[in-house]
Amino acid sequence: MTTLRGALRAQSPDLVLLGIAVVWGGSYLASKDLAAASSAAAVMCARFVPAAVLLLGLCAARRAGALGGAGRASTGRRGAAPGALRRSLRAGVTLGALRAATIALETVGVTLTSAANAGLLIGLSVLITPLIEAARLRRPLSRGLIGSILLAVVGVGLLVSGGGLTAPNPGDALILCAAVTRAGLGVAEGRTAAQPGSDVIALTTVELSVGAVAFAIVGGGPLLAAIGGFGPAQWAGIAYLVLGCTIAAFLGTLWATRRTSASRAGILLGTEPIWALGIAVVLAGERIGVPGLIGAVVLIGATLWGRRAERLWRERALPIADTAPDAGDDALPEPAPRVRPDLG
Repeated sequence: MTTLRGALRAQSPDLVLLGIAVVWGGSYLASKDLAAASSAAAVMCARFVPAAVLLLGLCAARRAGALGGAGRASTGRRGAAPGALRRSLRAGVTLGALRAATIALETVGVTLTSAANAGLLIGLSVLITPLIEAARLRRPLSRGLIGSILLAVVGVGLLVSGGGLTAPNPGDALILCAAVTRAGLGVAEGRTAAQPGSDVIALTTVELSVGAVAFAIVGGGPLLAAIGGFGPAQWAGIAYLVLGCTIAAFLGTLWATRRTSASRAGILLGTEPIWALGIAVVLAGERIGVPGLIGAVVLIGATLWGRRAERLWRERALPIADTAPDAGDDALPEPAPRVRPDLG
């Protein structure tokens, strides 16, 4: 029993990260179903406003606990540098605008395409991130990264083709744009979180608050108009997006990545597209056809290959500051040295 308990304890970080990938994989179907009962704007408001309120409460509790603890540092937060809150506010507003744009593109996009396509295409942010960093650092990509990117292009072409070679539908195009903004968000968050005195929880709270204000303005009216017709399924969808895909996923990622390697965390979180495809096919009965299925397999393979190639490319460039691409959810910052900027 002791051995089993020790083994479970040792595997807990991996299990938590894998669970987060599953939860994020289901966020596309949850958003699509909830938007069908209301609107994309209402979904964004319902997701961001409660999440921002909960994280604001968490920040307030942390600060109150730090200030009230006997023998704590006079800064009120262990390890907090002077001006850290001001830096979090400044950076959080900018990053929050980029995060809000990403979520808006994802949410509107998933209403115009399948949840399977959305979950697979957003995974391209893993491959777009090194393109952005290579341009910023003026450093050539490795052969492995170039190969994985070219393979991903083939996978995308097959995935969006349906029964034949066609241009992406508007939903697919929006999700591809979201993959670009998510990759940019990952790079920006990585640089911000690497700064001395950076507070990941405070930074994320500011980001979500910016989105909450924007989406309350855009989606508050539609949400109030639709909320009277919500049944148990819609309320469960909101709880899933707020508590599962945002709050629990963020805190779980924060906890688990302190107890495992960054590369292992990246691999586990990188299984999100696989779960998105499985959930969409099994629970929603979505069909993607033979070309789409081949494209999905190719795209997943390219993403996993790209994650490994990106890690090797980055390690060879040390001591260049280490940052990571998305995951998701849509997701969220991780402690240094890597950041997981996803909300699922």
